Parts: sequence; C-alpha cells; structure tokens
Amino acid sequence: MNILLAVFAAITALIGLGLLWWRSRVARELKVMTSVEVSGAGTVAAQPVGQIVEVAGTLRVRTPLTAEFSQKPCAWFKAEIEREEVYYERNSDGREERRTRTTTVYTNLKYGQCLVEDTSGKVGIDFDGADVEAIQTVKEPTAPPGQASASGIIGGVLSALSNTNSTYTRKESILPPDIPVFVLGEVQQGGLIGKPAKGSKNKLFVISHKSKEERTTSLTKKAKWLFVFIVLFLGTAAALLAWSVVKGEG
Repeated sequence: MNILLAVFAAITALIGLGLLWWRSRVARELKVMTSVEVSGAGTVAAQPVGQIVEVAGTLRVRTPLTAEFSQKPCAWFKAEIEREEVYYERNSDGREERRTRTTTVYTNLKYGQCLVEDTSGKVGIDFDGADVEAIQTVKEPTAPPGQASASGIIGGVLSALSNTNSTYTRKESILPPDIPVFVLGEVQQGGLIGKPAKGSKNKLFVISHKSKEERTTSLTKKAKWLFVFIVLFLGTAAALLAWSVVKGEG
C-alpha cells in the first residue's frame, strides 16, 4: 500500500463523512419543517409547553434598538469584527507555506422585547438560543488598531490584538421591526415561543426573515448539493485507496 495515497484517501473520506453529517442535519430540519403546520400566533398560548410550533407574521418590538454599525432601527442585531491573519508554517519538506486564519475579535448581540403578530393575534418570542437568519447591513474593511475610527471597547480589543499581518472586517446583520418573519420553536411557560427545553428531542429554534417556502426551497437545494459532494468525495476516497493498494503492490 502506498502510504501517501492512503493518507489522501483518508482525508478525502473524512471530508465526505463530515458532509454526510451536515446533510443529516439539513434533512432533519426539513423533516421537522414539513411535518409541522403553521399555527396562528394567537393560538400558541393554548398549546402545551414543549409543543413544536411554527408561526408566520409581522415582527413587532416594544422599543426598537439602534444597530451598532449601520445605526438602523431594529428588533435584533449582531455586530462583529473579524481579523484575518497571515502566518507561515513549515510543511513536511521544510518549506514555509503561507496560511491565513480568521478569528472573531469582537461580538455584540442584542435584541428587544419582541412578538409576532398575525390576523389571529400575537405571541411573544424569546431570542435566547435562536438560530437567527437576518439581513446583512454591513460588511466592510475597518480601520486597523490605533486609528481614530476604532474607539472605546472595540479600539481596546483591536489594539491588544494588533498585528502587521492582520486585516479587519466589520459585519452586521439585523432584523428590522415590522417585517414578515417565520419562527420555528417550542412553546414555553407563559405562552412564549423559545428554544427547546433541556432533554427535548427537537433541537431547532429558528427566527428568519425568509418565509417557510423560501427556507424549504433553500434547504432542499442544499441537501441535493451536499449529496452530490458526498458521492464525489467518498467515491474519490475509494479510488485513491484502491490506487494506493495497486501502487504498493507494484
């Protein structure tokens, strides 16, 4: 057996198995979404605690927040600063290879007291622990450490991490008030929709600016493409392994 080819086969197989795990999560989410009917917001409070529910309506917030970077009014926002750092490491031949790594050096996430409203009534939502699909409002380079545009907490964090081989990008996503949203979660005490209770078989809690139909279409496409890549990677791994045996015997 050729060791180098066998190593490549193992790496390729691991990637394929990772994609298989990812596809299983996508398929599980699709199964839940298609098995649960959208409920009227006003009917959620009457359902038992722990019940999986879906609602679609208009997002309302008691007191709108101001997004950190864009300064836009919102019900939820997440602001981040990422650092991309260039570094070098030696390969197996002793040569230096250029690498990059990205780390998040600053995060600020906030949300207000929110509810979803439709023609049947209203239901409160607790954003804690939610997978939020929001609208990106900012993605741009930001000033390096020490420049005037980086101040306060952000400036302090960036200065401490200053590196001549680093570049910084600030990103922001928001959910504006009064937009259509889709929510998939569990009924909590008090009639709110929130994250699954500890021990629940359901692991999904989604708040999205996309409709149920848009999410279903997107997840279906993702599952199909993941299947294609799984077949390619696992097939390539099998071919490399067979080749490694042939080369080794030769």
